[in-house]
Amino acid sequence: MKLRTAISIFLCCLLHNALAGENVINDQERILGGTKAREGEFPFIVSITTNGEHLCAGFIYNPRFIVTTVTCVQNLSPSQVSVVVGQLSLISTEQYERRYQVVSIIPHENYDANLGLNNLAVIETSSSMAFTAGHVDFICYNEDNTTFPEATVMGWGATQEGGLPSIDLLKASVTISAECVVYGSEEYQPNYMICAGSDTVSPCHYDEGSPLVQDNIVVGVASRNTGCKELFLPTLYTRLSSYYAWLNRNAGQQPPACSAT
Repeated sequence: MKLRTAISIFLCCLLHNALAGENVINDQERILGGTKAREGEFPFIVSITTNGEHLCAGFIYNPRFIVTTVTCVQNLSPSQVSVVVGQLSLISTEQYERRYQVVSIIPHENYDANLGLNNLAVIETSSSMAFTAGHVDFICYNEDNTTFPEATVMGWGATQEGGLPSIDLLKASVTISAECVVYGSEEYQPNYMICAGSDTVSPCHYDEGSPLVQDNIVVGVASRNTGCKELFLPTLYTRLSSYYAWLNRNAGQQPPACSAT
């Protein structure tokens, strides 16, 4: 499966660049706007795949559920999806990497595709995920910290507009802002969304569902933006703290350790 993924990404990259009349981008260019994550740095991150290929991201909520976005999994049946934990590279198998089949996908019933509102979904795995401290683990969710607005987003998203997934898990620092003037008042609804961005980095294609983290607490999942061209504009994240009742009803409680956060 990893070999097929590597060949697929390589061939598609060659085709994409040949059609664009460009040279194949080097490694430094591939991580422009982000840096490679270290092993064990984000043990909660999950690659959501279809046909063995990375589609989008999510995070481990508890031993049986992954949190992501509706836009990540819409129009997919559970049999078409699997989730991979403990992974850094999409083309090499790591020691703690495990793949889990999916038995149910639960999108938010009031998702609004026009406004991007309620862009939240949970995925149930066929068996409990085995946790290994520092490598595969859950992360607690809570309100964002407005006093210290710095946050980190991570994922395997494309490293250029219209590109393919990054082979390596990348991370980037962004700043949460209460002002989000690039979006209209209907598009940005602060009670249900978080606006975060940077002048030098941006989530991109295949980053849907990527977690936004502050101080080892996940506060949002990447919902949408205007693209990842040279002029980076803020990304809207689904505000997880606004969906406590929905998450509890559809995915149950988080592990007891989260009660103290």
